[in-house]
Amino acid sequence: MIEKIKKFLKKYDLLSQEKTFVVGFSGGYDSMCMLDILHKISQKEGFRLIALHLNHNWRGREAEIEQENCENYCKQNNIEIYTETLPEGTPKTETIAREKRQEFFKKCYKKFNADGLFLAHTKSDNTETILYRLTKGTGVKGLCGILEKSKFDFCEIYRPLMEFSRKDIIKYCTNNKLVPNNDSSNFDTKYARNFIRHQIISELKNINPKIDDVILNLSKIAISEQNIVKEYLDKIRNVIYKDDYILTDKFIELSKDVQCKLILDYLVEQNLDYDSKRVQEIYEFINKNAKYKSGRTFSLTTDLWLFVSKEKICTIDDLEPDKNTEEIEITQCGKYTINGKVFSIEKYTAQKMPEFPKATEMKAYVSLPQNFVYTIRTRLHGDTIQPFGMDGTMKLKKLFINKGVEKFARNDIILLCNGHEVLWAAGICLSEKLRAKTLPTHILSITQENK
Repeated sequence: MIEKIKKFLKKYDLLSQEKTFVVGFSGGYDSMCMLDILHKISQKEGFRLIALHLNHNWRGREAEIEQENCENYCKQNNIEIYTETLPEGTPKTETIAREKRQEFFKKCYKKFNADGLFLAHTKSDNTETILYRLTKGTGVKGLCGILEKSKFDFCEIYRPLMEFSRKDIIKYCTNNKLVPNNDSSNFDTKYARNFIRHQIISELKNINPKIDDVILNLSKIAISEQNIVKEYLDKIRNVIYKDDYILTDKFIELSKDVQCKLILDYLVEQNLDYDSKRVQEIYEFINKNAKYKSGRTFSLTTDLWLFVSKEKICTIDDLEPDKNTEEIEITQCGKYTINGKVFSIEKYTAQKMPEFPKATEMKAYVSLPQNFVYTIRTRLHGDTIQPFGMDGTMKLKKLFINKGVEKFARNDIILLCNGHEVLWAAGICLSEKLRAKTLPTHILSITQENK
């Protein structure tokens, strides 16, 4: 096992005394086997190891004994260890446990400025994971199983035990006189993964004793297929993406299969829960709302929404942003900072008519009286505007709807106003009352504040 893991480290260029690695260490068979082997290799190669132990605080004294066992093992072998204990009352669910471990690992990764996080997933864990995903309605992506190398946020994750079964791990621990923890909750079949391990897989092994190898090979085939698909989809993404959003018309031109695949990939990349039902719900939402100018939203999590309009598909994490109530009086030329932007008003001095910008640009050539008193602010209830080229006025809200301005973006638009009359909604519309019939008198513009 040691030689195989050394080859794994060499494969990913990890054999360096300059590197620091954090190691998930529950003290169970898998993580103790991995830490023991990594420690033996590190004594020759010189890289730094820090064992990370999270006490979930579910099992009282039993969990304390397991933590003490981890600390004693590390002390005896001169291995650094860092531990934390979750507060009492932490919900006892698989999902919460996974989320808390992820938070703990990410925090420690930063704390120790790590070059990698080692996790002790095995070939047997891969079998459990794929069977679990099948019960939830996984796609081909789910069949890829647990990758030997992956990335979670800023953490580089390595799993050097993926070629080994639980039987291999137990044999190593026995031969090396290791005394791992034996978590009693691992035998409680009320947890889905334990039920799969102790009930389902044991039955499958009656059919094929090498079921772990069969499933691992299936994973490798699925990964190969996914690589082919990715190469194709990358070409599609170059067409449908603009800046940080998807062009709706381009997206809905794609076949349903390709749309669903792109949706599934997004959910996986964002570490969001997914199954075939969820993908279908999002697909139907996008296609149902793809013609709305001002758009519709679909909740992905408690603080993340999918936004779909005639123009774009994107995600937003602030559905109702705080409204900026600041107002600034404008009586002369100059630059004024508001809401993270710089509003500029300057005299037009050229002697010829300019090429007028589009209404969607953050610039306008206007005709203003010699003495003016305006305000710049964001929208208020009761605001009206006389759109460029129209005789009458309309409510600003109706203008935003007609222009397809997203609800979540309306509070950020900078307005030049005379009381409740809007004279310029930056990037949206200029009032007829500021039309330059001959030469403009002033230039209005909005730029981002430099910080």
